[in-house]
Amino acid sequence: MTLLAILCFAGLVWLWIRWRKRRSYEAFRITGEAFDGDVSGDLFEVAPIGYLEIDRVGLVRRVNRSECKLRGRAASDLMGLHCAEFIPELERERYRQQLQRKMSSQTALTPYQREHSVPDGGRVTVEVHEQLLRNSSGVVVGMRMASIDVTDRKHSEDVAYRNASELRALFQAFPDLFLRLDRNGAVLDAQAGQSSDSFLSAEKFSGRNLQDMLPAPVLEHIRTAQEKVRKTGVVEVVEFPIDDRLGQQTYEMRVLPLNWDEWIAIVRNISTRQSNERRLTDNAQELEQKNQELEAALAAAREATRTKSRFLANMSHEIRTPINGVLGMADFLLGTELEPEQREYAETIQRSAGSLTSLINDILDFSSIEARTLRLDRVVFSLSAAIEQTASAFASQASVKGIDFASSIPSGVPDAVVGDPARLRQVLSNLLGNALKFTERGRIELAAELVSHTRDESKLRFTVRDTGIGIPASDRDRLFDTFTQADDSNTRKYGGTGLGLAISKQLVELLGGEIGVESDPGAGSLFWFTASFGNAAKAETAPQVLAPRAATPVKPAVHTSLSATRKSAPATSHSMRILLAEDNEINQRITLRLLQKLGLAADAVVNGREAVEALEKQKYDLVLMDCQMPDMDGFEATAVIRSREGKSRHQTICALTANAMAGDRERCLAAGMDDYISKPVGLEKLRDALVRWIPDVGVTAGN
Repeated sequence: MTLLAILCFAGLVWLWIRWRKRRSYEAFRITGEAFDGDVSGDLFEVAPIGYLEIDRVGLVRRVNRSECKLRGRAASDLMGLHCAEFIPELERERYRQQLQRKMSSQTALTPYQREHSVPDGGRVTVEVHEQLLRNSSGVVVGMRMASIDVTDRKHSEDVAYRNASELRALFQAFPDLFLRLDRNGAVLDAQAGQSSDSFLSAEKFSGRNLQDMLPAPVLEHIRTAQEKVRKTGVVEVVEFPIDDRLGQQTYEMRVLPLNWDEWIAIVRNISTRQSNERRLTDNAQELEQKNQELEAALAAAREATRTKSRFLANMSHEIRTPINGVLGMADFLLGTELEPEQREYAETIQRSAGSLTSLINDILDFSSIEARTLRLDRVVFSLSAAIEQTASAFASQASVKGIDFASSIPSGVPDAVVGDPARLRQVLSNLLGNALKFTERGRIELAAELVSHTRDESKLRFTVRDTGIGIPASDRDRLFDTFTQADDSNTRKYGGTGLGLAISKQLVELLGGEIGVESDPGAGSLFWFTASFGNAAKAETAPQVLAPRAATPVKPAVHTSLSATRKSAPATSHSMRILLAEDNEINQRITLRLLQKLGLAADAVVNGREAVEALEKQKYDLVLMDCQMPDMDGFEATAVIRSREGKSRHQTICALTANAMAGDRERCLAAGMDDYISKPVGLEKLRDALVRWIPDVGVTAGN
């Protein structure tokens, strides 16, 4: 009896368990599907996407391996949790409400993206697709959530969005108009452009076809360019004119393919650029041509010293003439209202011409030294003034670079000495220029000290100390060699010919001294040189004093400030007039313009014969005489003028020439000229000459 009761009880328990299993299967069985429990479980478990099933309340009842991998957690950690616990706490209540509306079919099930963290600290972005689970009676008993890992896709989308944002910002910064076109010329998209240019308007091109905007010949050129780009893959540029309210404007369109059916066209207004290019092309081409000629001349000139010296003299004359035009026109152009891009072009031309002039001067000095034709002047000058004038020029440049600059002259150093102030300033300028070039921060110091003093002469030591890059020991011995630099590699940072220090060494030796350097890489450099000067009290030459600024000079002073002269000059009642003899049209225009800036009236002739005839008809305060002119040159004209002068009158004649070799000044003076100015001629150089020979010019000049 007891055994029968046990068997009956066991049977009831088995029936109850079977009934519970069937209820559980029915509760999670999707309507319309009739998978066997084991088969369905296998597919659920091995699916490549994450599956998570919750009941109607939201508790996790089933989860597969892919979902566990996405979350970085075991199935046992997820089972029985409410699905709201997988999201940030602040969002859970709202999520619960949304879940209930979905379970009751009040809210449609749409895919969405959600980001969650994993135990290793990373972040995973998944795209969730939801599906309600119903029993055989159609009653919602839960929900299945399919999670697809879209982390990489989301990253790519974010990158694409950032790139698009940057591209939009870039469009806004450019003045060009960017068009996207189809193969028939229809504008698919238009970006950027200029509000100030009625043609370069994105709104004007949007939704239209190029044939509505451009003339037929321009369209034909664009089509030809498209075909060429398609074949070669190289961007083509089409230029075309457009008439608008400002007159005719010139535009360029750069054409390149985007894909097989679409093109990119970049449109820019180049009217201003073309105008500037036309204005500067002549001078730039001439400068480039002469530069190339100079390079060829240097290679040939090394073959023979005497031939090279004569050849360089001719080349100097030919190059200085157009350089005078380039520098003059660049100065005048910079004095006008220019756009930033135009000013940059003009300043580049000015700097390039100045560098070429310095290069020519170095080469001529080197040639003269080699040919032993360089002679030093012996004049009485102020040593402190020579040092001060040189230092002040470099002090301003150092200030621009943010470098401290200091100069010192002890009280024991004599002031009035006899020597060549120009060559002293040249050596100081070379050393200070190098110090400024190779020093990016810190300090530059210039100092002079007395080494020895006798009754006849004084020996001084000059030092230039910097905190620049320094010089390796292996390079110091060859530092003063011709055409040599410490860094002569193809990747060198600092330019230069390598002549500056070589010329300085030769000049120092002519000044009766020696030159040297002390330096370590990274610790700066100290260049020094010595020079001997005669004592002014023992000088046998005529005193030619280089006076300090604002001091009254002894005519003819080497350097004088026009402003200082203007302050002390008496008033004049007559109008001074200058005669300019110059055959080069550009240089003639420049010199006349400079004289006009100085407030002086001038007449111009193109050869020496016309200059002689002009002097017979009218009196001039000064003649600026070019040496090389057709028909009658400056030397012949000067000889004729001197032969016709009486003892009671003397016509002041100043050579204005591109001849700048050693001996050219002496040749001009021997021919009867009173002074000598080498080209290129700037406002200050011309002003100094006028001050030397026309005492009253200080009242008129510059008014």
